[in-house]
Amino acid sequence: MKQQLSVAQRMGAARGFPHAVDPLDTEQGMTQLAENEVRRAAEWESVLLIGDAETIGAAREWHEAVWNVELYARGLKDDHAGWTRAVQQVSRARDAFYALARRDLDIAGPPPPSGNWPRVWQREDEPGDGT
Repeated sequence: MKQQLSVAQRMGAARGFPHAVDPLDTEQGMTQLAENEVRRAAEWESVLLIGDAETIGAAREWHEAVWNVELYARGLKDDHAGWTRAVQQVSRARDAFYALARRDLDIAGPPPPSGNWPRVWQREDEPGDGT
């Protein structure tokens, strides 16, 4: 999922979406998205084998959140506020999956700190941020 998201964000940069960097043209991006989807589908089987129902559900929510970002990357959605909300949802869904996967794997301690997006340093220059 992370590779698909990275490609989608790079395609979003080419479309001018906020906080996205390292633009990737649409043709290259579409090829990479297709390749990454094949890999994701194969690796998904491992999650289905070892994850409990709650973890699998969280993984599916993460997948759907990434696929929503891909709609923006592909030009099927185009509002900047929606892009930002979509990528924020990816962060929340990923964090929820990580927490449940760690529980399933019996990993002690809290999950890693959230990688909420956009990062604080990226939001500092936004209009209306109080600066």
